[in-house]
Amino acid sequence: MDDRLRSIQEYVYAKYIDGSGAPPIDEVEAAEFLEQYFGQAEHVGDADCFYPGILYFELGFEMEERQSEFFQRAKYWLERYKTLSGGEEWDAIDDRLADVDDFLESEGIEFEAPDLPDAPVAPITIQEVEDHGVMVLVSGGPFRFGEEGETLNIPAYYIDKFPVTNRQYEAFCRATGYRFPKYWNDKRFNQPDAPVVGVSLADAQKYSRWVGKHLPSEEQWEKACRGVDGRELPWGDEDDFSAERACYGRDPLEGSTDPVTGTSASASPFGARDLIGNVWEWTTTSVNDGETVNVIKGGCYNDEARFLFASLRLGAVPKDKFEAIGFRCVKSA
Repeated sequence: MDDRLRSIQEYVYAKYIDGSGAPPIDEVEAAEFLEQYFGQAEHVGDADCFYPGILYFELGFEMEERQSEFFQRAKYWLERYKTLSGGEEWDAIDDRLADVDDFLESEGIEFEAPDLPDAPVAPITIQEVEDHGVMVLVSGGPFRFGEEGETLNIPAYYIDKFPVTNRQYEAFCRATGYRFPKYWNDKRFNQPDAPVVGVSLADAQKYSRWVGKHLPSEEQWEKACRGVDGRELPWGDEDDFSAERACYGRDPLEGSTDPVTGTSASASPFGARDLIGNVWEWTTTSVNDGETVNVIKGGCYNDEARFLFASLRLGAVPKDKFEAIGFRCVKSA
């Protein structure tokens, strides 16, 4: 290891982690050196990248005129460490991240990551980046909608066969510089082929527009799930909630979502899968019940079976970023 790198790391650890103290150094210069080192392609996977994060955090308190800049750099490096360590809990990191997030929120500052190489992640296939998921055709015409089975008639459209995955959403974030979702470092929800969660309605809409699609209305989502005959479940009216058909009933504190590549047993009459369970899905349909909320459909990984019926609707505030809400997209036929 480079002597200078070692000496700076020892300084940061002694002064800011174990509190034993260290002879003074130029901390701005040291932070810039660490950032350049861990930003090099050959070191991009080094979990010691928390060192520049901690140093930038402390500099934020020393130099108020650059506080916003330093706190955002601290957030970048500390979150990279969390990703590389698999979300390992460590107070020295977690407490600082919480303080930075509180500061950015209180100041109304939207996080902007520095222009540096990204940490290694699961590979993204060209097929997924270019196509952003297979879609299935939902025919136009009448269908039965809602708990009362009202007959509605809507034009044909395409809908994603599966919910949008972490892998697909990651491609959007990296291409556009958009912020990563709320649970990106949570191993229960961040597997590449699991549905992306922790995204607000606006986040989902930004992704949808980027891929040339849009979010479904409640009517579009429901027809894709129920077919034309008003069935309550994609596979029919029998209450068969086997593991092959739906991810549900898991512990809300320890349970996790499944990869979206559901078996054909979960398929709707139009071929869409994973509509029931795993994650609730955003729709553009809004209602006002004292406050404006958007309808979400389908149930999630920790719900009881009674929440999984296709006609059921719940509401979420557009700014909500829950671990139980994801989305899929539609486009005109």
